[in-house]
Amino acid sequence: MVFKRPLAACLALLALLSALPAAAAELRGFSPQEGPAFALFGRYPAQADGQAEPVLWRVLRVSDGQALLLSDRVLDARPAHSGEGYDGFETSTLAAWLNGDFPQAAFDPAEQAAVLASGVPVSLPSADLLRDKALGFSGARERMAAPTAYALSRGVLAYRKGAQAGYWMADKAQSMSGAQRRVLEEGNLGYIRADAENIGVRPLVTLSLQRVSAVSGAGTREEPFALTLDGGPLPTPSPVPPPTPAPTRQPVGSVSVEGFPALTKDGFLPEGEPEYVFVDAENGVWRYASGDLRIVITRHTDTEKRVRWLGAEIFVRDGAEPFRMVPFDKEHMLEDRKKYLEKPAVIMRQNNLVFSMDGDYFIYRHGRAVADKKNYAIGVVIRDGEILIDRPASTARNQYPPLDMLALFPDGDMRVYKANELTADELIALGARDVLSFGPFLIRDGEINTTYVNYGTTLQPRAAIGMVDIGHYWAVIVEGRIKPSRGMTAREVADLMMELGCRTAFNLDGGWTSAMVFMGRQLNQLDKSGVHDNARTQNEVMGIGYTDAYLEGRAP
Repeated sequence: MVFKRPLAACLALLALLSALPAAAAELRGFSPQEGPAFALFGRYPAQADGQAEPVLWRVLRVSDGQALLLSDRVLDARPAHSGEGYDGFETSTLAAWLNGDFPQAAFDPAEQAAVLASGVPVSLPSADLLRDKALGFSGARERMAAPTAYALSRGVLAYRKGAQAGYWMADKAQSMSGAQRRVLEEGNLGYIRADAENIGVRPLVTLSLQRVSAVSGAGTREEPFALTLDGGPLPTPSPVPPPTPAPTRQPVGSVSVEGFPALTKDGFLPEGEPEYVFVDAENGVWRYASGDLRIVITRHTDTEKRVRWLGAEIFVRDGAEPFRMVPFDKEHMLEDRKKYLEKPAVIMRQNNLVFSMDGDYFIYRHGRAVADKKNYAIGVVIRDGEILIDRPASTARNQYPPLDMLALFPDGDMRVYKANELTADELIALGARDVLSFGPFLIRDGEINTTYVNYGTTLQPRAAIGMVDIGHYWAVIVEGRIKPSRGMTAREVADLMMELGCRTAFNLDGGWTSAMVFMGRQLNQLDKSGVHDNARTQNEVMGIGYTDAYLEGRAP
């Protein structure tokens, strides 16, 4: 994109960046909303072999003799913080690197002096900055950034075959201790543990324009301004090379080694290694790894808000079996009778599952319709590619649950739809293997569903499933109706799933149906008794993984 008034903008910036006394004057006529301006400043490794090239920067703001520059591409991949005691970005190891080794590597002495003269440390973009339309960020698309070949070689988490990369923000996460906010695929905002090693770095630099001595170029991406600060020759602007495609599927999520044995570059156990299980229920940490699956479950408590929730971050190897609905008695799925229902933990052990969540509890609505002999809305229920029930809600329905739909696909994709948006036959034609009806859907295409205003508004135990990308998921249980936790509204759960980085998320049946089960044990608490294995009996669970631990007596 270029300026709508390129000549006026270029003349203004040229006047600003001249060596005359007016060099520090405020740029007039420059507006990021009319199209970004670009400038070359400094050099940093850009090729996979470490070869350095001029760094391309987006000019976000020019005022008071200073220019605010954000690197156009993701330059490197580093943890936000290494070691103990993460208190936020300002005291992080990444902040120390950005104001130590990075400027030493990226800028010559005169360029370093121009950065130091601004009095503003090298930093990262904040969430507020990346939402500021006045700076050119009119939406999520403007937040996206491509990685350099060097960043890819450093293992940066990339999307779309290397066309995009995730990168850190300067904000500490509020919903998870020891976590830092980041930008995800399609420019969505989320967060991850601060020690994640594969999140990109997109530096934010403030430059003192009093130190600029010459400028060339047109200010466009194709012909950016080139700045010199020491009277030496100007760097030669060159076309920005396209991002280097990733040769293989990029690693999913943070390949953190903390608490795990040695993992492959994709974050799973090497072939032939026995599955790894770690349980620390007292401190609220559970881990699992195999050649196909990696799970980290953590318990989070906010005493001020009186909320406690469990979050399971789940990674599945490309080609491995994804989430699916697993019945207790497949031949009697439509019979609401005690002998055909069972505790979620029992269903898990019966099917040798590693992890499970509850689903849509459609059997209750179906059983009620049969008992009352009435045409109640039940929703679209598809299991293993077979349509079991096709009684969607009316478009006029305005009660909880709205019977929105979650479709699970064999390749691991998850998609959400409004009730009645697609027919059961259309969902089958799309290739959906399982379809649940409950809702509301919480997030679709990276946007929170704001249409529900009359349901899901009370504080209750909640359950939700979400997808960051195919192969990377979050499952969440919010405890409620107990002293440590009041529960959440559906909207609060949507906000949480968005914070976790989900671009798709769906509200499952909560209350006494909600059950997060790991290695045969229910983790969430449903009442004051403290008993955990007490979710209501159900006819199925949403499960993932296979373990021999139950057969061999190794289950924790």
